[in-house]
Amino acid sequence: MPQSPTGAKAQPLQTKPGQFEMKSTAPIHSVYHTAETLIFPNAITLKILLSGKQTNGSQAIFEDIVEPGVGPGRHIHHHQDETFFFLEGKFIAEVGGKTYECNPGDVAFIPKGTVHAFKNIGDTGAKLRYMFSPARTIEEMFREFYQRSQHSELTLEEMAKISLKHGQEFVGPPL
Repeated sequence: MPQSPTGAKAQPLQTKPGQFEMKSTAPIHSVYHTAETLIFPNAITLKILLSGKQTNGSQAIFEDIVEPGVGPGRHIHHHQDETFFFLEGKFIAEVGGKTYECNPGDVAFIPKGTVHAFKNIGDTGAKLRYMFSPARTIEEMFREFYQRSQHSELTLEEMAKISLKHGQEFVGPPL
C-alpha cells in the first residue's frame, strides 16, 4: 500500500461509486480519561475512544458501561461490520437469531446486515468495547441520541428515526 511522505499508510477513500483516491491516515494515540463521554442516566455511559474523523472513516471504537438489565433493541447496521469486545461483567448477545452468553475476554463479530442486540444480565455495571468498520456516521448518531436526551426522554420512535439517517435500523425489542 502506498505511504505518505510522513510514513503513514494511505487508505482508499471512495469519491464516487467505483472511484477511489488514496488519503493518508496518521498514527493515533487516544487517551482514555480524555475520551468524549456521553451519559445516558440509568442506562449506558458511552465513551468515544476513536472517532471516524480520526481514522478518515476506516473505523470507530466505543466503550459502554451498561447498567444491569439494559441493552439496545434488536437492530441492523446496513453499511458496517461491528465487533464486540466484552471486558467486564456478564452479557447475553443475540447475533443472527442465536443467543450467546458473553463473559470478559469474549469477542463477537457482527457482519453488516445481521440482526443483533446485547444486554447486561449481571447485578452491576458491565463493560464492553465495540468497533464499527467503516465508521461512516455512527458517532454522529450517538451524539444525536445524547443531544435529544438532554431536552426530554428519548423515545424508541425518536431513536429509530435518528438511526435510519445513519444506516441503522431497529427491527425488534431489546433482549
